[in-house]
Order: sequence, then structure tokens, then C-alpha cells
Amino acid sequence: MGVAGRASTGIANDGASAGQHGRGVNVLVVTGDAALRSFVGRVLEARGCGVTCAPHSGHAVLACLRGTPFDVALIEAVLEDMSGAALAETLRRHHPELRVLFLAAAGTPPGPGIVMRPLSPRDLLRQLEAVTWPPAS
Repeated sequence: MGVAGRASTGIANDGASAGQHGRGVNVLVVTGDAALRSFVGRVLEARGCGVTCAPHSGHAVLACLRGTPFDVALIEAVLEDMSGAALAETLRRHHPELRVLFLAAAGTPPGPGIVMRPLSPRDLLRQLEAVTWPPAS
């Protein structure tokens, strides 16, 4: 998939999920789980988001350094090569306004910015809406 797979954003939305506020949001998805990257990418694209997927932190940093203006990073809390929190800190050095959601395993204590796995499209979109609406000024 190259350095970071950039997905198209032209998939129609059926309006069945939470809110319309995801449209036009650029999301960086970072997880080593290929099936999860694919699932999240499809859900977000259907909402009208721009999606870039990275299998690990190195690809995520390269995607940010290429100048893509990400609004939100959806990062696995525990990556193979570093913690999700450490990656978020690194990405924010380049994009201070970047909003972050963490993908966490079932059993992780719930909290703001935590998206629990397994997740439904509705759960994912609600969490995305919570960090993107109202839009940052």
C-alpha cells in the first residue's frame, strides 16, 4: 500500500449513521490490524471523510510530513513500535491542532477519546463527531 494508503472520498452516504459532521474531515488511521484499517477506512469514506491509513508509526509520521492536513488521527493505543500516546505527541509537534482518538481493546477503561474495540460504524462515527463538532476555529 506504499508509505500510507490514501483512499478516495467519493463514496455516497446513506445518512443512516450518526450526524453529518464527518464530511470533509481528513483522518489518519494508524493500526497494524489490516482488517481494522480496511473497516475504518470504508466507514469513514462512506461518511465523506478523507482517509489515509498507516500500518505503523513510521508511515504515520511520513504521511504527516508530506503536508497532508489531518484533522483527526485515529491511533491504536498500543502499536508494535511505540505507544499510541507517544505517536500522538510526535504528530502534534508537526500539527499542533491535530485531534486524536485512540483505538483500545475491550476491557480498557472507557474515557474521552477512547474508541473501544470491537466497534460498530455508529460508535466510530459518534466518537469522530465528538472531536470534530463544533469545528475548530
